[in-house]
Amino acid sequence: MKEAIKVENAGMVILTNYIPVLLERLRLVSGKQFTSSENQQNAALYLQYLITGLQKTDEVYLSLNKVLCGLPVNQDLADQMEISNEDQLLMTGLMEAAISHWTAIGRCSVDAFRGNWLIRDGILTEHEDKWELTVEKRVYDLLLNKSPFSFSIIKHPWMNKPLYVNWPY
Repeated sequence: MKEAIKVENAGMVILTNYIPVLLERLRLVSGKQFTSSENQQNAALYLQYLITGLQKTDEVYLSLNKVLCGLPVNQDLADQMEISNEDQLLMTGLMEAAISHWTAIGRCSVDAFRGNWLIRDGILTEHEDKWELTVEKRVYDLLLNKSPFSFSIIKHPWMNKPLYVNWPY
């Protein structure tokens, strides 16, 4: 077991089922593989925009993004990228769709969804055969029982090893 990495976007795992479709629509993935190493790196930045709504992020906050995109956690990435209005609208639409499918949380804005569910502290730990993510518990996490999302084990085709998620509720 390697050193634990603190992350601040652990709630991103809620959207794991949407990630492959998003990356295809962003033209970063084709046939379940990234079309270039540059697109694989950009995918990590797009995911951070999805979670925070910001186009600039310090690389220290991208460890989980790298794991979900099949990148080494020590891979250097740019700290910002220009995201077109079209791509921003696509990601906002994805967030609105996720919110509408989870009726237990009621109507909430994209920013409220980000703040309540996606921007969440966690601990990411690498093991020989898997990654493990433990997500910080909050009072309203009981609503995860009524979530339409499945995220206990995540293994996208481009990931080197699966991510096991422990989200106590």
